[in-house]
Amino acid sequence: MLRSVFAYVSGSLARGTRRKHSARRRRGEPRYFEALENRLAMTQTVGLFLDNAPLSFDGYTIVAPSASRTVQLIDNAGHSVHSWTSAYTTTANYLLENGDLLRSAQLPPAQRKYGAPGATGRLEILDWNSNVKWSYQLANDKFQLHHDAIMLPNGNIMAITWNRFSRAQAIAMGRNPATLRPSENSELWTDRLIEIKPNYTTGVGGDIVWQWDVANHLVQNYDATKANYYGPNGVKNHPELMNVNYVATDIGAGAVVADWTHFNGLDFNANTNQIIVSLREQSEIMIIDHSTTTQQAKTHTGGLSGKGGDILWRYGNDRTWGGGTRATQTLFYQHNPNFIRDGLPGAGNIMVFNNGYIRQDGSSWSTVMEVKAKVGTYGPSSATLVWSYAAPTKKNFSAAIISGVQRLPNGNTLINEGTEGHLFEVTPSGQTVWNYVNPIALAGVMHQGQAVAPFNVVGVPNVFSNLTFRATRYATNYVGLSGKTLTPTGPVEKYPVSYATPGLYDPVTRTWYLNNHLDGTTTDMYVFRSVSAASSWLPITGDWDNNGVDTTGLYNPAARTFYLDDNNDGTADRTFVAAGAKPGWLPLAGNWNGSGGDEVGLYDAVARTFHFYSLTGSVLQSPFIAPPAPATWRPLAGDWNGDGTSSVGLYDPIGYTFYLYDTIDGSSAARTVFKTPIVPASWLPLAGAFTAGAKTGVGLYDPLAYTFYLNKKTDGSINEVTVVKVPAVPATWIPLVGLWKKKI
Repeated sequence: MLRSVFAYVSGSLARGTRRKHSARRRRGEPRYFEALENRLAMTQTVGLFLDNAPLSFDGYTIVAPSASRTVQLIDNAGHSVHSWTSAYTTTANYLLENGDLLRSAQLPPAQRKYGAPGATGRLEILDWNSNVKWSYQLANDKFQLHHDAIMLPNGNIMAITWNRFSRAQAIAMGRNPATLRPSENSELWTDRLIEIKPNYTTGVGGDIVWQWDVANHLVQNYDATKANYYGPNGVKNHPELMNVNYVATDIGAGAVVADWTHFNGLDFNANTNQIIVSLREQSEIMIIDHSTTTQQAKTHTGGLSGKGGDILWRYGNDRTWGGGTRATQTLFYQHNPNFIRDGLPGAGNIMVFNNGYIRQDGSSWSTVMEVKAKVGTYGPSSATLVWSYAAPTKKNFSAAIISGVQRLPNGNTLINEGTEGHLFEVTPSGQTVWNYVNPIALAGVMHQGQAVAPFNVVGVPNVFSNLTFRATRYATNYVGLSGKTLTPTGPVEKYPVSYATPGLYDPVTRTWYLNNHLDGTTTDMYVFRSVSAASSWLPITGDWDNNGVDTTGLYNPAARTFYLDDNNDGTADRTFVAAGAKPGWLPLAGNWNGSGGDEVGLYDAVARTFHFYSLTGSVLQSPFIAPPAPATWRPLAGDWNGDGTSSVGLYDPIGYTFYLYDTIDGSSAARTVFKTPIVPASWLPLAGAFTAGAKTGVGLYDPLAYTFYLNKKTDGSINEVTVVKVPAVPATWIPLVGLWKKKI
């Protein structure tokens, strides 16, 4: 059984490869590397794709997959540092200043009374250990919680509910009965905001201390005999009111037309005591006055604005009240409006995720927008666009539903492309500096490399099963994280079983780091120091005692001596001189005779000759002379054809090409030749058993980005590559792979 690897870094190579940028920045900037990563991305489907540390904002991000009962808190490396688990799936989640988690919880469908997307029916606060400190359920025939709920500065909770009206009630409001769908009992649902004062004594329920309802602020010019009629021009003359007969014709929310306004997000401005809400079906965002009493909120007078509960400002689609046309519409089924907080760039402005679904020309592509509102005004001049983001190729950034946006303290913007579970951070200039794909889908936690399955949402295209309603990042010094244990436990995604895993050798301190995981975590790692060695000695690994696992070794090229360690305790158990070896030859290991366990070898780069030795230093068999090749080509060994016997290979770093020979009997007729994607010449070749069975795969290590690319195949394909990014290490550390413990 082969357990061998060769990794070679000469002193001149390590010194000649200078780091002009930090590794993270370098991977994030040049187009050359972006193109390379795009090609390799087909082997990585979820988790962290990019963290450009000098430019990204360091913090902890809440990732709340819509299909999961578990909410993850991840660091910028994509590693979980904490999680909460509930009995319910979720929409919006917020980390409170005391370290608790406020979440909107989705009751099982049988317990809900409203059947539309975003239905929740329950709020809950979980402590750090996932214990339910408080809960509130509202899901009856009249009212039901949905979508979003936030904590107010006074400790109360503001939430969204539906308010159900019958056909007769809707017609009495002035609704055109032709727009009421019989299949939905001809109902009309308005949206209502409620402010709940939680009962923390019992931990259940609370008092509604303030409320506001769309139903109290309607206008119509359909039927002069019904309520809310303000004359034939009443709709256009009263933009502070909602036109009860404006109905989106492109698509209803989940094809539920009764869900007329479909509030999907809200936020609160403590400086102005105002609430902003998003009305998906109107393609508008609106501001209302929270300084009113509940009674004033039902009327058109009172509060700081003097307008009661009427709309103070609206933006996105002026045709809802006759103030614009389809051509002037700016928002299309938007989500997550929020006020930029004090102290952040753009403070006081409004961020919104403009889903951009079905624009004027029929195309669909999303943008993120920052606008400055002129509260108290309506129409095209009611807001100024301050900043926006769209993908260079617009269709590449497009989410028809959910999604969100957050301004970060460094001026960057965190974006949640919710339909694909895609979270990314951009600079003001639009450069992506952090890129992550949620790995939790309907079927559970995904394996790296597993394709994300599509998810069917009625009438909505391109939704995937890792959809994510909301994501929020918190600074490392956020008060709610004070005193909390935030130990990275590795990526959220699972990694496929592999026999060989990465390792690194530090030639300066003579220290080995042998990791038993493929996910970059360091929780199961052998770390030890060789007792006696010089920095010029070269590392090898192999199964010296034929026990099925690999251990380490060193080769002293000056003395032509091998030092092999059978148990990874830093002390050599086998020491021998390779007969006839010369200085400058490079070490490798393999099972040359097929008898089990590994032996050693040396490669003479000048004469292109492989030499094979027993573990006593005697010549084991005749040398193998490779066809003419430059001395810069690097040797490696492995069982390429799975016949139980090792052979050798060469890697051309300039032509990024592997040459793998099937035999070492002097013949070079049977060999496999393939190119990798274009990679820098500084990348180093590896070989190891990355999957069960005898066959050996090949890999490459990028010393500047400290990343392993381990390929189970040797046919040139890259659809079974495992990408492993390890913690930042010097470029002089030497990579290797091996089976450090038996896999069951």
